[in-house]
Amino acid sequence: MPMRGSSRFLWVALSVCLALVTVANAQTIEDKVQEFTLDNGMTFLVVERHEAPVFFGAVAFKVGSVYERPGITGISHLLEHMLFKGTETIGTTDYKKEIPYLEREDELAEAARDLRRELEPWRLEFFQSLTDDVTSGFSEGDREVLGADRALELELLVERLSAVGPTDEMLDVFGLVRQGEVDYFDRYLELLGLEMELYDTMAEHRELIISNEFWETYMNNGSRMLNAGTSYDGTFYFAYLPSNRVELWMLMESDRMANSTFREFYSEKDVVMEERRMSENRPEDVLDEAFMATAYSACMYGSPVLGWMTDIEDITRKDLAAYYARHYGAQNATVVITGDVAFDDVKKLAEKYFGKVDAGEPLPHITDIEPAQQGERRVVVKLDAKPVLTIGYHVPKAPHPDFYALGMLASILSNGRTSRFYRSIYDEKGLTRGAPYAYIGPGNRLDPIFQIGAEPQEPHTLLDVETAIYEEIELMKAEGVSEREIERKLNSNEAELVRALGSNIGLAFRIGMYQALRGDWRELLLDVERMKQVTSDDIVRVANKYLTEENRTVGWLVETASEDGGESGDEVDMRVLMQWVMTTLPEEEQRDLMMQFQSMSDQERQKLGEELWARMQDEQGAGEKTDADPN
Repeated sequence: MPMRGSSRFLWVALSVCLALVTVANAQTIEDKVQEFTLDNGMTFLVVERHEAPVFFGAVAFKVGSVYERPGITGISHLLEHMLFKGTETIGTTDYKKEIPYLEREDELAEAARDLRRELEPWRLEFFQSLTDDVTSGFSEGDREVLGADRALELELLVERLSAVGPTDEMLDVFGLVRQGEVDYFDRYLELLGLEMELYDTMAEHRELIISNEFWETYMNNGSRMLNAGTSYDGTFYFAYLPSNRVELWMLMESDRMANSTFREFYSEKDVVMEERRMSENRPEDVLDEAFMATAYSACMYGSPVLGWMTDIEDITRKDLAAYYARHYGAQNATVVITGDVAFDDVKKLAEKYFGKVDAGEPLPHITDIEPAQQGERRVVVKLDAKPVLTIGYHVPKAPHPDFYALGMLASILSNGRTSRFYRSIYDEKGLTRGAPYAYIGPGNRLDPIFQIGAEPQEPHTLLDVETAIYEEIELMKAEGVSEREIERKLNSNEAELVRALGSNIGLAFRIGMYQALRGDWRELLLDVERMKQVTSDDIVRVANKYLTEENRTVGWLVETASEDGGESGDEVDMRVLMQWVMTTLPEEEQRDLMMQFQSMSDQERQKLGEELWARMQDEQGAGEKTDADPN
């Protein structure tokens, strides 16, 4: 069955659960974290925890998509993929022999990019339509001969297109096929020829490559949770390993920082472009992108982390190498190690391996400031999907004093069964499929958005739910919040953080993210105190200040009928599923699920989501039967 909402949403939801927590005794962390900085500016945070012979290691770069610009959106995420492709010694039989192939691939890719720009998107759209027609006409015999050989397919395609030529309809479009001395159809065939040669060169180059050697080296040494993630604000590479593999981890991570070659770039870019296409087919991702692009007019939060397709297509390996050299130096990275390690040993190994990494340049100051919004903005996306509502208000980033009152406001509105949205909109009125959620995101390097989301439960409409949310907000503004509500959320959040800090992963992510994204992991302790100072008056004040119509952006995903008039199917709704997980499952099981999710591939995450969805439906069905017939 299809899964509605990307796995990215589940990651965000899990992150939000961890981000809004406080704890009274968090100061004990300060006694456990040991740190040092190498001469090249690279910071290390070490926490010794000897409960089991394992450790969790992460390299956190302060670089996310906020450092991109129009034309190279998505390059940070693309780079995340490429750092698993090996180095001058890992992933190759002979790196020196690879160099001519790498250079030739770059030449061909740059020439193809120049031709695409000359042809312009509108001409490419016409020519691609003809190409699709010709490709669909390949016989079964053709396809059997071609197999998965892309270069051979392009060769046959050029041959057939040359024989067919542009259609009469194309010739009738002024400036499409010819303009002056330029024959754009011939230019298009030249473009396909360049792509054919590129794939041929890549195939020859592949003979020198040991695919997945980086990954397999880790796996063969007992690694689990080997993965990486890119956000708006940062990029993280992490692995869980036996404690006797600390030196291996240091060697591997320092080598890919200093000596990555970005081999297999153009084939991996095809993978990323397919990931982008998949996102374009997920209705909630489409709504999210439209919503963010509407809410932000100046800041890079308005562009997706995946990037725009035309930008991804244009990026070359040289672009990527230049971006990496500019942003990913040692002084812009933090290493976090938690587990069965000795601080002195870690320091010696860090100096031995990471001390050789170039410091690089300091990150440029981000100057983008979102101008004040002067009136409500709305965006409507129409797709064959269940309706979804997203509401957002611009708010200041931490450590602005209002941020903490807004965080408490989000928690009171939507965190758990005692939250206002759950009790009123979901439970009492039954307007939504799951309780509406509220959180502050998508990052904290730029001013974020106080975001509210919900999905109507038939027969209720988007307007019904939107109106109910505003009514609940206005009721809170008028009546305020009780001290009991604040105390309950602080206690709940305290317990959650205590649990999070009880694992190598939870501890490493928490202090690592604060160090990388806020500049000092001790901001975690300060945030604890800042949140504890929030009063009922503060919450009402920020609600009146920021949750206003003129500061509001609203996104609607409107359901359109499918072509056969049927329903969209039994889909996994990630927002509803997350609400069920957070309000129904035992806290220990929630923690276990989070750990599983972090270590999974996209396919494994989808399977887990489907299993949980089926379980949720079974348990809810059993509950409804019990309520209806107690006998």
